[in-house]
Amino acid sequence: MANKPISERFTCLTIALGYFIVSGLWALIANKVFAALLGQPALAQRSVGPGYWFFIALSGGMLYWLLAYWEIAIAESQKSLQKVNRSLRSFSACTKAMTRMDNELELMEEICRICVEVGGHRMAWVAFGEDNTEKTLKSVAHWGAEGCFLEDLQASWADTERGRGPAGTSIRTGKITVFHNLLTNPLYRPWREAVEKCGYTSCIALPLIDEGKVFGSLVIFDQQPHAFDVEEAQLLEELAEDLSYGIKGLRLKVESQREIEERFMLATVMDQTSDGVITFDSEGFIQYINPSFELLCGVPAEEGIGVSIHDFECSRRNPIFYRAILSVFADNKVLSGHFVNKKRDGTEYDMDARVAPVFGDSGQVVRYVATIRDVSEAAGLQRQLRQAQKMEAMATLSGGIAHDFNNILAIIITNMEMTLEDVPEDSPLYGSLELVLKAGLRGKNLVKQFLTISRQNEQPEKTVQLDGIIEECLSLLRSTLPTTIELRKSIVTESGLIVADPTQINQVVMNLCTNAGDAMREKGGILDISLSDISLAADDIVRYPGLHPGEYIKLVVADTGHGMTREVMDRIFDPFYTTKAQGKGTGLGLSIVHGIIKNHRGNISVNSIIDIGTTFTILFPKAERENNNADVDVVPKIMNGQGHILFVDDEVDYMAGMKKGLERSGYVVTAETDSRRTLELFRKTPDIYDLVITDQTMPHLTGVMLAQELLNIRADLPIILCSGSSPGTDAAVNPATAKAIGIREVLMKPVERNEINRVVQQLLNPGSD
Repeated sequence: MANKPISERFTCLTIALGYFIVSGLWALIANKVFAALLGQPALAQRSVGPGYWFFIALSGGMLYWLLAYWEIAIAESQKSLQKVNRSLRSFSACTKAMTRMDNELELMEEICRICVEVGGHRMAWVAFGEDNTEKTLKSVAHWGAEGCFLEDLQASWADTERGRGPAGTSIRTGKITVFHNLLTNPLYRPWREAVEKCGYTSCIALPLIDEGKVFGSLVIFDQQPHAFDVEEAQLLEELAEDLSYGIKGLRLKVESQREIEERFMLATVMDQTSDGVITFDSEGFIQYINPSFELLCGVPAEEGIGVSIHDFECSRRNPIFYRAILSVFADNKVLSGHFVNKKRDGTEYDMDARVAPVFGDSGQVVRYVATIRDVSEAAGLQRQLRQAQKMEAMATLSGGIAHDFNNILAIIITNMEMTLEDVPEDSPLYGSLELVLKAGLRGKNLVKQFLTISRQNEQPEKTVQLDGIIEECLSLLRSTLPTTIELRKSIVTESGLIVADPTQINQVVMNLCTNAGDAMREKGGILDISLSDISLAADDIVRYPGLHPGEYIKLVVADTGHGMTREVMDRIFDPFYTTKAQGKGTGLGLSIVHGIIKNHRGNISVNSIIDIGTTFTILFPKAERENNNADVDVVPKIMNGQGHILFVDDEVDYMAGMKKGLERSGYVVTAETDSRRTLELFRKTPDIYDLVITDQTMPHLTGVMLAQELLNIRADLPIILCSGSSPGTDAAVNPATAKAIGIREVLMKPVERNEINRVVQQLLNPGSD
């Protein structure tokens, strides 16, 4: 009662004194009143005893105490009711804030504001426990703490001195923590000076919990000690629970929005990516097909979505890829690989694919995703590279074979030519010997074909009209192809000029057209030959290995025959590979075509679809039109010669045959098999020799090395270099290289007698016809 207000104490005392006065007056007049009413005068003479006055005084005192206690109880009840109403208003305001706000930080700051302005507390702040080594506390929102100790809090939620404050304790234990008097509580000693300066006396810390894990604390300070009773603590606990739920909801909303944006972005990327994407549910039904997959597979999305993998058109068309997807369905393991698939129109394309399961939170497969990438261009370049490597290997092999084989053929041809000169035409042996010579010449042509395959056979080139060659070939083809095959021609080119050997280009066209005719011989079809101009930029040449940016003539030979499989296409340029029946083909045709085109600095590619047809595309560098007429080669008349020839070749048999043949033509011949001995002979008497014929590949000194030594002795000496190798395997026998060091002519073995005689006569008699 000591703390009771004076006005309240005065009211209680007034009532008690009034009671005492009224009671005393009644005691004084009561006997007289009853005596008059009852008609007993004797009653008026009775006096009021001290016991009666004591009772009046005691009851007055008790009345005063009861009134005072009643007033205090009402005041306390009203005060408690005010606190509860204030807490309820705070709770209601916080609930409204959580329903209308969608930002986590703004919500926490609003809750702190409500606790201060509506709840009547001094300050409120939200602490998050950081998951670092020091376990520090981070202030993420506050209200009413301007200029106070939050800026330099240095608190944590570890079990240390600075971690035993209300916020740290509530986060560490997950329980409500109340400090009724911060100024006397020893656990708050590190911050006592700061709170005393700010006017804080008590506080409550309410843990913020999400799925059993404490992530923060709502801390409320009040200026009064013992400001947080049990009822208010319970209401604030509910508030903290709702705040935790609200924060969780906002986080889920943000996460959901982020997932929606990521899915939208992913969907946009998947729609725009060049990689094909197809997804299946856990039962194997198609959920999604992106535009790139539509383009590659050739099946529109509306025809595939909702369809089982087993009934999908693309699966039936590509059984290997289909089985690969099924293996992922069975094993739930990622699979990557290279596949050759077919589009709806039958076109084949190379692709790299990755098929993977997608697992949900429970560990179960929720869908499967297959991504495919069209690598046809890269695969085509790899095939061309492999073909080029095979042809390079063939070049090395054929170069070595050609050298040795040419030496053998040279011996056969030279001796057969001389033998036929000695045998009468009516002799029984003449026909057989002539067959041997013809066989030797066929062997010579076969070696030339080998060199053509390996692109080592240097042939004279000139500017030719490609459309004219095509016309010649078509004229011949019309009479040889069945009438069931329709010939079509399309020539759209300004000049049609290329620098080439016309005979070899004719061979290319005829070979491709003949193969096309064979592919359509049974069922007929269309053979389409087109010629057009094409310009290649720097970005285009990646599709044409070996070419450079510039102007080209494009020759296309297309048929509607039975087509080829990918395995056959990979080998069609291999020498001796053929799909024709035995005796129908040698397997050299396309190998020779490949070699000719590469030798003409061009490019050849092929595309074929089973039962649709095959298309060969050839590019030749375009040539400028020339106004000068080509010189006409005149073969000089073979005549008996005169002169002294020094002949050297390490092949004894070939040396003997050539010596005999030249001597028959009227020449004096000194023949040697050792290049060093030949050099010594020449040094002794250099002026007696009119001409030197030397082999290139010899021990000790090559033909070029020997020629250089001879020319150092006698600069005007005519020298003929012979070789069984080609410029592709031995650059020294390139005519331009040889002539640069003074060699007059380069002849490729085997050399026929009329050819060697013609060259010798030209060098010894420059003015002769």
